[in-house]
Amino acid sequence: MDNKIEYTVAGNMGNMIGQLSLQIAKLQTAVQQKNAENDQLKIENASLRKKVNAHEPSTNNTDNRQKHSGN
Repeated sequence: MDNKIEYTVAGNMGNMIGQLSLQIAKLQTAVQQKNAENDQLKIENASLRKKVNAHEPSTNNTDNRQKHSGN
């Protein structure tokens, strides 16, 4: 009887370890996908910042306009 219980417990533990290993693999895949998405968003963000900065007047031009306008 004790051997049967030990085998059952061992089998259950083996199944649990297998399930946890599968969950870890799925989570690792999800993390990799999210990291790739994050990297892509960082690239897009940098590109958009460059576009915004290209359309904004430089601070030197703004300072000169303020000095000449009497402000």
